[in-house]
Amino acid sequence: MNKKILLTLIPVMALAACNKAAYKLELSVASPAGSPAIALYKYLADVDHLEVNSDANNVLAYFTSTETSQKKDVIFAPTNAGIAAINKGANYKIAATVTFGNFYLISTGKDADQTLNEGDKVLAFQQNGVAGKLFNYVYGDKSLNVEYRATAADVKNEVLAQDHDFSYILLAQPVVSAVVSAKEGYKVYANVQNDYKEKTGGKEITQASIFIRGDVDNKVASKFLNNVEKDVKELLENPETFLEAVKDMDDATITAKVTAKKEAVVNLIKNGNALGIGYKNALENKATIDAFIKSLGLQESNEEIYFNITK
Repeated sequence: MNKKILLTLIPVMALAACNKAAYKLELSVASPAGSPAIALYKYLADVDHLEVNSDANNVLAYFTSTETSQKKDVIFAPTNAGIAAINKGANYKIAATVTFGNFYLISTGKDADQTLNEGDKVLAFQQNGVAGKLFNYVYGDKSLNVEYRATAADVKNEVLAQDHDFSYILLAQPVVSAVVSAKEGYKVYANVQNDYKEKTGGKEITQASIFIRGDVDNKVASKFLNNVEKDVKELLENPETFLEAVKDMDDATITAKVTAKKEAVVNLIKNGNALGIGYKNALENKATIDAFIKSLGLQESNEEIYFNITK
């Protein structure tokens, strides 16, 4: 082959190889930033098909979108919020749960007896969302003095930027680790997941789930779900897989989408899976999902809202 032609082809061949290796989605997907997005770690660079939004409310809005251009085939969302939307007529079905709780209480060292009890001042977030409702369910009988902010980011920014008199702070991983590392004397006081299990007799938090739009082809949706299940299993078995998947992305973009530096994500998975990442078929886990949404004020779900996955 002519040497000039060969040299011309090399960049093209290299580009083709890169494109072939890139993970692409067949469906349009929306997810909040943070732990749910980590379940999509192999697709974070696919901006044509995946939207990762820092405001969970923007993701929830897709359940009621009427414009074709604004509809998403797949929505990753708080389990209770997704089911509530379906109950109100949203054309989606719940398929699988991918996060099982990443909430922790941080002690700031300002509580004299170092015990969460009556009158203690707590800073929490999302009063009417999963975090706030879950906190109230687990600790609502303690007569605490609780103040709420809109988002975990609001809590983080307030705690890091100014003095305060809160004894305890409710946050979610990976933000928990960032705050504890930045503030002297701060430490994890309670694992909310463990306290929830104790209160419910062993049930687990089914925090965020995957919802499939009703008119999406079952085979295509099932292929997507089976891939996510495989990817999550691979991530839990070998957390370093995350670094390989995002190696061509810049650090700022990664941090924005998963709300942590990539090394922190790996370390949190290695250390007891503090991010709560996992994968369970929703229909097979219906009893646990029902226990969770009932603890947040919803009625038991109907089996007809569950997606049947083709293996």
